[in-house]
Amino acid sequence: MEYLNEPFKISMEILDEWKKTDKINTYFEIVYVLEGEGDQYVNNNCHPYKSGSIFLLPASDCHTYKIKSRTRFLFLKLANGNFLKKDHVQIDYTRWCNQLNFILGNYSRKAGELIENESDKNKIAALLEILFDEYEKKEDYRHQIMQSIVVAIMSIVARNIGRANMIIPEKAEKKIAGIMQFVHYHLISEEKISMKHLASEFNIAEGYFSEYFKRNAGETFQDFVLKSKLKIAEARALYTSQSVKEIAFELGFTDSSHLNKMMRKYNQRSISEIRNMAQSGILV
Repeated sequence: MEYLNEPFKISMEILDEWKKTDKINTYFEIVYVLEGEGDQYVNNNCHPYKSGSIFLLPASDCHTYKIKSRTRFLFLKLANGNFLKKDHVQIDYTRWCNQLNFILGNYSRKAGELIENESDKNKIAALLEILFDEYEKKEDYRHQIMQSIVVAIMSIVARNIGRANMIIPEKAEKKIAGIMQFVHYHLISEEKISMKHLASEFNIAEGYFSEYFKRNAGETFQDFVLKSKLKIAEARALYTSQSVKEIAFELGFTDSSHLNKMMRKYNQRSISEIRNMAQSGILV
C-alpha cells in the first residue's frame, strides 16, 4: 500500500524475500525497519539491519536486501524538488528545499545507519510512524499534517548530517561553525549568505567579517561559498535529472558555461563531464 502526494510518497511492505531489481532510484529514500533483520546492500557495500534501523538512500544508488527474518519496512521516498503548491497547502517549503540542498551536498552516501544520535533516531522513528498513521486514517487536514511531518524529519536528518560532516579548524572560534553551517543551509539565498547579513546575524562588525572568517576558517569567505556551491552542483549532477543550466541558475552562477569553468578550475572536470562519467558507471 502506498500514498503518493508529490514530491513524497510513503509505503509499508512486509517481506520474506527481497525481489531483486536493477532499477536505479529516482527518489531520496528513508528506510525504517519496524521489525526483522538481515543485510542491506548499497552499491555492493553491505550493512546489517535490525528492528529500529533507519537508512537514507540517495537517488541513483542501487540497493537490495538479504532478508534473514520476515521484515516490515516503512519507505519514505522524497523527490528531488520543492513541494508542489496546492490550494490546501499553506506551508512555505523554502527551508525544506534548502535542507535538501544541504543533504545532497554533504551526505556521505556510505552504507549504514543514517542517525547515530539515539534521541534523534527515536524522534525520526516516531515521526515516521505518525506519518503513516495519518495516511491510513485519512482524517481532515492530513495533507498539511503529513507534509509538516516530512519537513520535521528532513530537519532532523540535516542536523545530523551537519554534525557528522562539518570540518572546523582546531583553533577556530566556536562561532565559525555556526556561520559555516548557516551558509550551507542557505546557499540558494544570496541575501542570507551575504557578508552584511551574516555579520548582523552573528554579531560581527561588517568591516571585520572577511578578516574574521579567513582567520578562523582558513580560507576566504568567497572561496568557501564558491566551493560549497560547487559541491552542491556536483551532487545535483550526480543524483538529480536537473539540467546544467537549471543547476547553474539556482546556485547563482551566471550561466552553465560559468559553472563549468569554475568546476573545472577547482575539480579538474566540468560538471558535464562529471555527469557523463556517472551515467557511464564510472565513479567520480
